[in-house]
Amino acid sequence: MVSTANQIPRSADVVVVGSGHNGLVAAAYLARAGLDVVVVEAHSTPGGMTSTNPMAPEAPEYMINEASIQASLFRTTNIDEELGLSKRFGLRQTVIDPAHFQLAADGSSLGLWRDPRKTAEELRYFSKKDAEALLDLYRVIDAAVEIGLPAMQTNITRPELVKVMKSVKAVVKNRKELSAIGRWMASSQAEAIEESFEHDMIRAPLLTSLPFMPFDADLSGWSLIYLGVLSRYGVAMFHGGTGSLPKALIASLESDGGKVITSAPVEQLLMDGDRVTGVRIAGGREIRARRGVLTACSPKTTLTRLLPSGVLPPKLRNRVDHIPTKKRGITDYKLNIALSGRIKMTKHEKWRGDGIDLRLACNCFHTYEEALEAAKACVRGEVPEQIPGLAQVTTAFDPSMAPPGCDTFWYWSGLTPGVPRLEWPEAKKLITERVIRDAEQYYEGVESLEVARRDLAQPDLEERFWAIDGSVYHVDPTITRFGPRKPAPGFAGYRTPVPGLFLTGSGTHPVAGISGMPGQNAAKTMIKLFKAEDSGGRAHLLKARREQERGIEDIETAGTGDSPYKFTALR
Repeated sequence: MVSTANQIPRSADVVVVGSGHNGLVAAAYLARAGLDVVVVEAHSTPGGMTSTNPMAPEAPEYMINEASIQASLFRTTNIDEELGLSKRFGLRQTVIDPAHFQLAADGSSLGLWRDPRKTAEELRYFSKKDAEALLDLYRVIDAAVEIGLPAMQTNITRPELVKVMKSVKAVVKNRKELSAIGRWMASSQAEAIEESFEHDMIRAPLLTSLPFMPFDADLSGWSLIYLGVLSRYGVAMFHGGTGSLPKALIASLESDGGKVITSAPVEQLLMDGDRVTGVRIAGGREIRARRGVLTACSPKTTLTRLLPSGVLPPKLRNRVDHIPTKKRGITDYKLNIALSGRIKMTKHEKWRGDGIDLRLACNCFHTYEEALEAAKACVRGEVPEQIPGLAQVTTAFDPSMAPPGCDTFWYWSGLTPGVPRLEWPEAKKLITERVIRDAEQYYEGVESLEVARRDLAQPDLEERFWAIDGSVYHVDPTITRFGPRKPAPGFAGYRTPVPGLFLTGSGTHPVAGISGMPGQNAAKTMIKLFKAEDSGGRAHLLKARREQERGIEDIETAGTGDSPYKFTALR
């Protein structure tokens, strides 16, 4: 049972800051290993960017997914199985197939199916050449996923041997595709798309739905790897809303004695000498952490706002000050609309004639050129005339999230200006007006049936989710900020140079989105370290401190003896 701030315990083995799904995944694994774990959450409800809550005060009878909605990378992990989320704690998910449609103004559409052959078959209507090129690209991307996924599922600075060997075997198996993978990964996103495809119906969704790096930046072609995840694992939604995932994780955590405390924003990390030993909650209450503190919020928030000034040496402090959070020129925007009736997509459903409910998928409806122009406008600080993004009718999947006969509309865009020339209130108003104007042409009723709306631009995302600069990624998703440089050199691998302080969340390896991998990897890293401390005693701790002073992130374990803190092995 989630507790409020008036029930804060005085101590725990591990304090986790932030109840987003990565923080909860880590907490559940740590509690399962026998540790006393407390999760503290600033907001009044848990879940972070995977929250599902009433749309209060605007329309409290409607439930909305406040940020994330589709889960793809989560399905690449064994978290569900290991924590018993489906078998024991009620998590239910259904693969949405097609996961996406590209909608055209004339009523035509292209479904992006889990099976690439089905997508290619639809694409042949628009371009036979593109259909064949799509299958060629899928073959290359599928090989890249097989090679790269094992590295995502482990500590990037101290990878598990079994994961390394799995990647090596995949390299050998896919050796004929290596040169093609290299060319694709090195190219810009726009270059990779234009080299393979000629028709807007396939070009547009590969740009609009994946705005991670500037579209013309070298190495931004990697973003198309999402196609491989889509085909291998499928994209799912959780019954009861995205918040069903944190709900199941909390049930798992509590079954092993863990706790979640809401309405408990952390003001500062507590120090004992050079070691982090707890947290101070707003209002002055403190929780002591016997083994460590794990933060699942933005790493820049942790290292520049929560960690006391002067703890990091100047060189390391300079690195964290330069963690990029809005250097791409583009930023994110989120819109939920409560409706008094049902959205229709008559023109597009009639064109297809196959009975598919187009409202289920996350869909794009802007052209390739509109997406390119939107990105350029954002860099200039302008609100684009069109705001390309992803649209979805959540109640098409789960009608229980609104009153009978009513719908909710969800929209996300990564193509709004990072630093607008207008003041944010005016910029947000303009963005929302343009999103609704364009959406009404495809989702009939979005404008005319509106009961209430909640639109979140960059400042709103920062306030709601405690993410610096409103970055849903926590760290700009540029290729140079992956692996051992994520979030900054010296801070990868979930351990920090500050003893007792650990990082997880979207700003740590491997990626943002609903995956849980950062939380799983962080927990395994901590458990391994704590076991080494328990067997290594003072010799280990002294060596760790010496290496920390030299700014080395990968602290070796050594020595023999006893530690005052013991816990059971991972069950």
